[in-house]
Amino acid sequence: MNTSSEFKIQKPSIIQALLSGFNTIAHKPDLLLIPVILDLYLWFGPAWRVDRVFAPFIQNLSNLSGIESVDIATILENYQTILKDVLANFNLAVSLRTLPIGVPSLMASKPSFINPLGQPITFSLETNIQFVGFWLLFLLVGFFLGSMYFQNISKQIIELNDHSFKALSRAFLQILLMPIMLLIILVIISIPLMIVISLVTLISPALSQFILMLAAIFSLWAIMPLIFTPHGIFLYKLNLMAAMITSIKVVRLSMSQTAWFILASFILVEGLNYLWRSPNVDNWFLIIGIFGHAFIVSAVIAASFHFFIDATKFSQSVINQTLKSA
Repeated sequence: MNTSSEFKIQKPSIIQALLSGFNTIAHKPDLLLIPVILDLYLWFGPAWRVDRVFAPFIQNLSNLSGIESVDIATILENYQTILKDVLANFNLAVSLRTLPIGVPSLMASKPSFINPLGQPITFSLETNIQFVGFWLLFLLVGFFLGSMYFQNISKQIIELNDHSFKALSRAFLQILLMPIMLLIILVIISIPLMIVISLVTLISPALSQFILMLAAIFSLWAIMPLIFTPHGIFLYKLNLMAAMITSIKVVRLSMSQTAWFILASFILVEGLNYLWRSPNVDNWFLIIGIFGHAFIVSAVIAASFHFFIDATKFSQSVINQTLKSA
């Protein structure tokens, strides 16, 4: 009887989850198809420039009132130069890499407008309407591809749910609502934090930088319990609110294991990203990085599904044991 109880209360294993994730991807390499195709599109496909859309805004910065000071004018001129450089190398198509849910992409962090074949076909957006229209289109396509990608992985983890197009459409709707809900949560959290930071700035500007760093850490800590929200949506077909509540409960009862899993996953992905990103965008060897990045990140995402299932079982066992002891 005690052996059974100990088995049920067993904590989720980080190593076992990672091994299971790598095995899942190794046995189903077609799961890499969507991230590889996305990276190949961002590398060789049409690019979309936005520098002409923002050129008037950057130019109007010089006409702001109250910049007669030479120091302020110099700072503003440097800021304009930085903005021009950033926008000149920005490809709006990277919006296909959506957050917090989306298809992982190596090329989203690489310079655009060049590849081993030369320069891709480039379209220059001219108006705000064009910019907003294409940006929203890329976001919708990105979230849909992300939903397909996560569903394809989830159905290799558990076979207890429906993976039809109807189920995908339902999950896609929940995923669209997720960044909106996260933004609302961050706004609610940031309002009192900004008030505190403003008051501290009046007292000590130097101390405000430290408070600002603490505020950023607190915001990340506050939203961390929501990390398994997509897992509830795709594995158990929960709606957004139910998935968020489930994620909070699971993380609350397995906080230490979850924190170590996130840290291990971050180190693994970001550590290897230095290797994958090392070839230049005009070097064919970058394709090795694209496949390597797709495999590692997909394996870590699959591992997170395995970890979530184990953490859910662990949390339920803790709750059951608490109820029996009460």
